[in-house]
This record gives sequence, C-alpha cells and structure tokens, in this order.
Amino acid sequence: MKKISKNFFSKDTEVVAKNLLWKIIQVWDKAWIIFETEAYKGLCDEASHAYTKKSERNKLMYDTFGFVYVYLIYWMHYCLNFTSDTRPWAVLIRWVIDLETWKKYDWPGKLTKFFWIDKSFNGLDLENNNKIAVFDKGVNIKNIKQTPRIWISKAKDKLWRFIWEHNNYGS
Repeated sequence: MKKISKNFFSKDTEVVAKNLLWKIIQVWDKAWIIFETEAYKGLCDEASHAYTKKSERNKLMYDTFGFVYVYLIYWMHYCLNFTSDTRPWAVLIRWVIDLETWKKYDWPGKLTKFFWIDKSFNGLDLENNNKIAVFDKGVNIKNIKQTPRIWISKAKDKLWRFIWEHNNYGS
C-alpha cells in the first residue's frame, strides 16, 4: 500500500470524492475501505460550512487541501472530512467497511465513534501526523454511482454523492 500524497487532494472536490472510493483510511492500528463520499463546494454550495463566509469553524476549508476537517453535528456526533482543492471545499466520508471485521459503518457519526475520531483530529495534515493516513491499494474502480447528497436540508439537487455501485452492502 502506498500512502497518498497531499497533492492527491489538490484537485476539484468531485474528482477527489470519486477517487477516494476504495482507498484505505488508517487510524492508529485500525483500517477501513471508503465506500461512499460526498463533495462540498464552499461558496457555491448552500449545504457547505463555507457557503457564507470564512469563520473559525471552517477556516481549514479555505486555507488548505489534504487536511482533516472534523466537526460536531447534533451536539454529539463528529464527521470526518478531508479538505480539497485550493478553494473552500471538502469531502465528507459517509460510510466505510472495517478491514478487520468487514463490519459496515454506514453513517458518518458511526464511523468516527468506532474509530475514536474527535475534534483533536481537526487540522491534521494527512501527510505529516501519527494518527490518521490515507493509502492506495491500487484498486481502480469504474462503477461509481453519482446521486444527490442525503441528510441535508439545502442544495439537495447536487449530484455530489459518490458510491461504489457494485458493493454488496447497499447504502
């Protein structure tokens, strides 16, 4: 497995979201395969944290690519994102499969809870930290389903949700 460089995340967020499918995320000694992602495009996307203006919460989206962006939803669940492009964009990791148990974590809050991802991960450089990394096993997938994003109240019409279409798990 080859560790993904920061340059991988410098591209358009839709490209990054698609290309993250079947990549491996490793946190501490646990690893999982990414099966579903969603793209968020800052100033042109009402569902994005960066839609209105730069703030303390979303500044990573404006200032970086290839960094971990973690935030709290519903006052109890963290969501894992990776910043992308040079604009205020990011990719949400929606669901994964644990490589050890093959258990499905099909909600962003579930996967962060199981892998102990919290606010301390926010701002980590994916190339230079000892908590989290993304790896490429060299699997090229072609069957990517593109759908509207889910569980959001705005910009529902955007086809920025990406799923490996031929998985046996469903979403």
